Amino acid sequence: MTIQLFLLIITITGLVGSPNIRYISGELDSTISLRCEIAQLPFNAVITWVYRPKIPTVNGIKWLPLYANARRLAQNNRRFIVDYSGFNSQTQTHLSILTINPLNLSDEGLYMCKSNQHQSTANMYNLTVTPSMKILPNDGIIEIHNLQRSLNLSCTVRELSTAIIDPLKIKWYHNKRPISHHRNVPLINKHSENNQVTFILHINNLSSNDSGLFECIYDNGLISKSVQIFHTSSVLGYSKATSEKLLSSWILSLVNIMIIIFITI
Repeated sequence: MTIQLFLLIITITGLVGSPNIRYISGELDSTISLRCEIAQLPFNAVITWVYRPKIPTVNGIKWLPLYANARRLAQNNRRFIVDYSGFNSQTQTHLSILTINPLNLSDEGLYMCKSNQHQSTANMYNLTVTPSMKILPNDGIIEIHNLQRSLNLSCTVRELSTAIIDPLKIKWYHNKRPISHHRNVPLINKHSENNQVTFILHINNLSSNDSGLFECIYDNGLISKSVQIFHTSSVLGYSKATSEKLLSSWILSLVNIMIIIFITI
């Protein structure tokens, strides 16, 4: 078993210069999946996942085994899960999906998916971990039913442990325009295990002018998320006006059809 593992490491080391590399990134604490599909393999082929960390280990940078088909090779890391579908007779391919949850800074590096067949090409992934961002009360769409009320939008950024977060790098935008600082109130929270900042945008006395796209951008676009705000009343008014136009158009079309039929008769 030791000899086989040694030969595996030697074979993979020779493939480091392979041009078949996909560059991907994922947010800290998020879930990311790497899809590996290899064609033209026999049904009994073995698909192996290995990992080379960006940060050197004690003995230098080496390929670390993760999975062989559905068998776990790294027993001490439960964040790595593989979904191995095996051989598909219709597509004549092997499919293996490696999922990492949650994503840590130590997960940065190269991931390789390779079969034990020498003629096949390895799939390599260069993974980079970025800061995480969350907007509350929620990302997506916020419906406002009543005007003249207040709304707080909080943007929380968690930086990597190797970086120092600067609260001034967090900015709010409304419809692609920067919001003046007097409307922003920062709350800074730093913990011993992470580096986190929450930037709260207070919107007092909501009006129809406050509808639109609100974006939180960190470090000149390194990471950003947005939320769309609209007033339900304005949407209903738009829908009502649209319905009236469609009804008028339908009645006019019906009258024209009746006139044509009458003339034809």
